[in-house]
Formats: sequence, C-alpha cells, structure tokens
Amino acid sequence: MKKLQELKDLVQEAIDNGATSVEQIHKSLAKQPVEMLKKIKLSGAAVGRLEDFQNETIGNMYEFIRTVNQKVGEIAAELLKTIEKDRGTKDLKDSTPKQCEATTKSGDQCKKNAIAGSDYCHVHQLK
Repeated sequence: MKKLQELKDLVQEAIDNGATSVEQIHKSLAKQPVEMLKKIKLSGAAVGRLEDFQNETIGNMYEFIRTVNQKVGEIAAELLKTIEKDRGTKDLKDSTPKQCEATTKSGDQCKKNAIAGSDYCHVHQLK
C-alpha cells in the first residue's frame, strides 16, 4: 500500500511540475505580442492592462489545474486509506480461526477450530 501512496505522490508532483513548466512557456509565448505592441509604442497604459489581464488569466488557469490535482490527490489518499483499512479487516478475519460448525454426539457445537478454508475441523471434515 505504501508503494501506491508513493506512486500517487509522484504523479501529483509530476502534474504540478508539468503545469508550472507549461504555465511559464504559455506566459512567455503570450508575452511576445505584448512586447511587440510596446515596441511600436501603442498606448502604453492599454498594453500594460492587457499584459496584466493576460498574466492573471493564464495564472488562474494553471492554478485551477493545480487545485484539481490537489483535490484528486486527496480523494486518492482517502481511497487508499479505505482500501488499506478494508484489507486489514479482511486479513484479520482471514487470520482469526473459525469454530467448527459440526454438532457433537451430545448436541453441542464442536469446540475445535475449523480447517482453513473449511467450515469443519479435522475430525468432522468430510473425507
């Protein structure tokens, strides 16, 4: 189960790092037309507002991707905990000896433990 947790963390980290890298590239590419507008001295204030809007929009988009990644990671962590808990309960059930279901000659339930995978002990197991 620890390996699955580590894999989940690794995937989450890769998505975060990938989103950050793509965001930087996206901003760099989006900046090129703005830089060209600055060079031709087209209304500096308007270009500045455009640049701010563009950076904020791009930043928000990639922040959303990182937030979704975080939430998916939280859901995956909870699922892994549930699986681990269920697995532990199953292992506990499997390791607890089961009482033989046979009835003795006196009419009482047999006190011996059942053979693993069977409902009956070695005495009452059908051969």
